Amino acid sequence: MPADCLKSSSEIRQWYEEKYYSLSIAGLWLKGGEPNTMSPALFSESEVRFLICRLSTYRDVSASISHALIAQIAQETEGVFTDFAFLPPPKDLKIMIDAKIPLWVGTTTKEPPCAFDVIGISNSFVLEMLNLPKLLLFSGIPLYKSERIDQNTIPLIVLGGANAAVTQTLHGTVNEQGGKNHYGLVDAVFIGEGEYAVKQFLEIVKQGKALGWTKARILKGCHGKVDGFYEPDKYEHRYKTIVQNNLSAQELSEIAPKAPYVSCPVKSAIVYDLDQTRTLESGPIWYDPEDLGSGSIQISNGCPCFCSFCAESWERKPYRERSLAKLSESMKKAKALQGLDTINLMSFNFNTHTELYPMILSFYREITNVNLKSQRFDLLSTDKFLAEVQRIIGKTTVSCGMEGISERLRRYLHKNLTEDQIYTACEYLFENGMRELKIFLIYTGLENKEDLEEFSRFVESLADLKNLSHCKTRVIFSLTRLYYPPHTPLQFDICKTALEENKKIFIAIENTCKVNAMEFRESASHEDTWLMQLLAMGDRRLTPALIRSSIADDFIYYNTVPKQVKKNWKIYLEESGLSENDFFQKKSEERILPWDEIDTGITKHFLWKEYERSINFTEQDYCLGREGIEVNCTGCGACPTATHKKSLTQHTTFPPFLREDIKHVADGKKNQITLRVIAEIDPVLRLIPKRFIGVAIARSLMMALPHITPYYYALSGYIGEFIDGKPAVDFAYGINIYHLSFLSNAITEEALQRETLAGKIAGIQKYCSGFSIHELIPEPTDKSDVKFILYKMQFPPDISESLIEQTLGKYLHDTYVKHTLLKRGGGIIFKVNEKSKKKASVIYARIDASTAGHENGFQLIMLVTQRFDFRSFLAACYGFERRREIIRTKIEALGYYRRKIDLIENKKCVVCNSFIHEDTFAGKSAKENQCLVCSIDAD
Repeated sequence: MPADCLKSSSEIRQWYEEKYYSLSIAGLWLKGGEPNTMSPALFSESEVRFLICRLSTYRDVSASISHALIAQIAQETEGVFTDFAFLPPPKDLKIMIDAKIPLWVGTTTKEPPCAFDVIGISNSFVLEMLNLPKLLLFSGIPLYKSERIDQNTIPLIVLGGANAAVTQTLHGTVNEQGGKNHYGLVDAVFIGEGEYAVKQFLEIVKQGKALGWTKARILKGCHGKVDGFYEPDKYEHRYKTIVQNNLSAQELSEIAPKAPYVSCPVKSAIVYDLDQTRTLESGPIWYDPEDLGSGSIQISNGCPCFCSFCAESWERKPYRERSLAKLSESMKKAKALQGLDTINLMSFNFNTHTELYPMILSFYREITNVNLKSQRFDLLSTDKFLAEVQRIIGKTTVSCGMEGISERLRRYLHKNLTEDQIYTACEYLFENGMRELKIFLIYTGLENKEDLEEFSRFVESLADLKNLSHCKTRVIFSLTRLYYPPHTPLQFDICKTALEENKKIFIAIENTCKVNAMEFRESASHEDTWLMQLLAMGDRRLTPALIRSSIADDFIYYNTVPKQVKKNWKIYLEESGLSENDFFQKKSEERILPWDEIDTGITKHFLWKEYERSINFTEQDYCLGREGIEVNCTGCGACPTATHKKSLTQHTTFPPFLREDIKHVADGKKNQITLRVIAEIDPVLRLIPKRFIGVAIARSLMMALPHITPYYYALSGYIGEFIDGKPAVDFAYGINIYHLSFLSNAITEEALQRETLAGKIAGIQKYCSGFSIHELIPEPTDKSDVKFILYKMQFPPDISESLIEQTLGKYLHDTYVKHTLLKRGGGIIFKVNEKSKKKASVIYARIDASTAGHENGFQLIMLVTQRFDFRSFLAACYGFERRREIIRTKIEALGYYRRKIDLIENKKCVVCNSFIHEDTFAGKSAKENQCLVCSIDAD
């Protein structure tokens, strides 16, 4: 039975506001309201409510574009509201279950899943599927479609994503006691690319909801009208008994559609003309500090190569490119909407793009960092200039796939890559002083003595090459076990790396790397590989085991599979009359495979012929035309037209630009204008990383002043870096100071004049949420040499005034700050000795008397220096057992001050007669002719 979860968003929101401090990363993953997400006020008036759910945590998927892109596509359908939900982090799972909070809850709306019309699950990789049963059940949703389909209070459950074509283990039948059969962990699946399919589906849902259709009627209406639409329960998987070695077993013998209106096979959705669709432009700015200011833009889709192990290559054929004109338009929009200073060029291999060089030059003119992701060794070996360009634009970390440790194994993997090509490419990278070179290797299970010797000679020669180049490049070899994906040539092979754990090979490869002063990493455990392979190669008979693992054995996948989980799964197989050999054995071309009702565009016969090449260690060249190489169509069946085939086989690339062109752009970036922004952060954003506010400020400036967008450089600093370059109190709100850099030219010099900006603040403010801009100061002449910060603190009601008095007194004593305790007007002043102020961590402190309007009845005012350790002070206030609660303290930054250098006037405080040593830098000003301490004391 589904868990009894709270169904009121107001109750869920109240729980969150009371318990956020007990959650991971201060509950930010569940906060919602990120820029470019929809306002919760639109929820009630929308026609279709769409909850986009992930099977992994907020932090794990914040750099992913898939769920953000789904939201962007959905929002293009009029009347659709979108929100997001994520797998809770490990320790938050139990907290939420105990509090009856749905595990999948809309982060912005705090609405439970059953308040939505559609739950769209973005499934990126195989092992994520392990989390689905628990996330459904403990979100108050019945596990099975057979239970949900007649309940209009339960949303439609649909799934898509990179792993959508390999989800057969979700679609089996579960037999309960009493003979009742259940089926369907999800109602429908989107196979392939969703740029058109998501909109087609939501239009039908909107129409059906308006006409009062049942969910079954809505799903039926999607067949033939939604690209890649697959309703798994409309296909029957039939088995036959086979006998081998006097043992009988069940084998899939037929896949038959149950209704005349369903297609078999289901053809994967492909967007052949990428220029007709948008790449990600309006993605949310997530609260993850690691990716702030960085965004991704998809420059191409599919891959022209035939690597036998690569699911993405085979499932996403044919290779297609977005034109530079469209990419430039999207990049400009993305930069402004997301406050970007870095753009990642997303592609399976970026150096296959026709307009690569014009793209690099064009993008580098308009954005600070152009980050080039994965690239092919063979293409890099024929283009020395590309390595130099990467150095000039600041790309100092390079990743390439070598895969097989020998040429024999690379032929098995169809890498089309020789050792000479690897040497040549590495030589170019070493000559250009790359900081880091990461080389990916795959353990195939076929390694022999000769392969290891060849690898040893290669690494030794690579080390010699590096030494001859006099570079300090950090070389890292990352080794993973071979995964045999469905829909690829290796789907027919024995899954050797799942059946065998050959640690000796790993040790030999590691030793070879380390002997030659190179690093070695192992990227996944044998348990991870075994279970991933089982779920991928398994069929619908594994659905009960998947549910048992998630619900009965309480396993949630968080980036690793423990040894006990593998043992449990072996027990599930044995009790079901199955074994790993049923799924990991070799398969014939005629064998009916559990995913054969899905057509990803490549004929099964072509995959078989490629498999035969693999096991014979031969390969054919891939079909992308390159300079000096003539290629022919291989006949895989993916290209829709003769024109598309011709565009690949006769593919040409634009010639490189002149070296002086890119150097001129790089040199121009050295001249910058600094804009100081004094902002006030609202209490609602007090826990947000301070860098996030800076990126949001950059966004608001570019949205309001679009003509400066090409010249925005980066967020160069903020007052959060007050102590040793680290945030002093990262959860403070109130006044903060940010420095934004822009390229210096006639346009920015005119646009960023102080008087001009003063008149634009109201327009800029329209794009600010959770903070306001007080002042914009171009080219500030004074240094941001902050020496003191004035804070106001309020504690939760269970922290007493006497405890704070006692703790602060002890802190000052322990840090050798001599002070006198004074009681005035019901409050307490910690008056610091004048001689102690020079080296004190606290210059002034006051506990105000009980005042109406204060949540706790009192507040603490403190003027501190860089020496003050907020964390240790607050930890002392709450005690060791409650140290996680320190973020409950509401800390407001009132003002920033520097030491006054100019004492020529010898101004003295009219109250205490001491010299006035402080200047107001930003925020609350001192009173005229009063020193800062007396000014605070008086106000």
